[in-house]
Amino acid sequence: MVVTVPSVHFDTAQYPEAERFDIWRSAVTTHQVSRPLDDPAPFQAVVDAWTLGDLVLTHSRIGAACMFRNEEMARLDGRDWVQVVLLISGRVDFDTGDGAEAQTLRPGELAVFDALRYLRTDASAAECITCTISRRPFVKAGFDPYSSHGVRVDGAFGRLIADFLNSLVRQAPAMLKDEIETVPSAFVALLVSALKAKGPGKARTAGRGAASLRRRAEIHIEQSLTSDRLDLRSLAKDLAASEASLYRAFCDQGGVRNYIRRRRLETIHARIGGDVHAIGDIARDFGFASAAHFSRAFKKQYGFPPRRAKLMQRRLSFNADVDEVSLFRQWKELLGPQGLV
Repeated sequence: MVVTVPSVHFDTAQYPEAERFDIWRSAVTTHQVSRPLDDPAPFQAVVDAWTLGDLVLTHSRIGAACMFRNEEMARLDGRDWVQVVLLISGRVDFDTGDGAEAQTLRPGELAVFDALRYLRTDASAAECITCTISRRPFVKAGFDPYSSHGVRVDGAFGRLIADFLNSLVRQAPAMLKDEIETVPSAFVALLVSALKAKGPGKARTAGRGAASLRRRAEIHIEQSLTSDRLDLRSLAKDLAASEASLYRAFCDQGGVRNYIRRRRLETIHARIGGDVHAIGDIARDFGFASAAHFSRAFKKQYGFPPRRAKLMQRRLSFNADVDEVSLFRQWKELLGPQGLV
């Protein structure tokens, strides 16, 4: 069966004008959202989104809005992604909360934002393309995007990335699920090259000499998720670190064991919608001793059993008759840590 990539179209035009902003805001769980007090224009939001593996591509036309997120919100909701925003029309003022002056994004410009860090935006009615990327491809590339928060990519690289995103929006509706495997890594490779070109003051790589123990451990874990010897002791040996220092590095995750389990569950969650293998077989490949053990862990993390996730992903891919608001909210749930903005 030929299957196109999962997508969603959401438009507030079908709802009463007085309810449109609240309907849109109800689907944005990653930020505090408000309307500018001095903007009397009726609110409108039109969102088209496609999920391409570790990358969610969004084309949005949204009325004026203010958005806020800080480190405490990131700690509580666990959303761990990087966003590239290409502004097509409108104006976005943003403050990264690090003592630097607020910046303004204008049409044709793009910037990078890390969901783990503070961000406040004040935007006019705007059209933009947003590329939301899991941190996983960056970890695999050995690059830490944390210090690239708020960096604006301009010049030749900026034009290349803008062309890539515009082309991706045009092609996404017709792309097939088996065609998207390398898209996230290809985009991240281009973005990393651009951020490295900004110089060491703007972006730092996560090489062995400069990276924190946490970043080195994340890279090793990502490459070993299916290994049956991935545990605290073997990780400490492979990284030439003490078990105590590794636990301290992951204390905000409840320790290394909890982090490994969460990453395995996230990886399985991303796979089960399109994998022909039984859920229990996939779970065993990632170190879960039994289907029951996996099901309990999955439900604890996501709030619903794995079979429901599999059915929901199929419904999102094939059912065109689902109510738009319900579909938009289901989409948010399925994307898990990546979110949809």
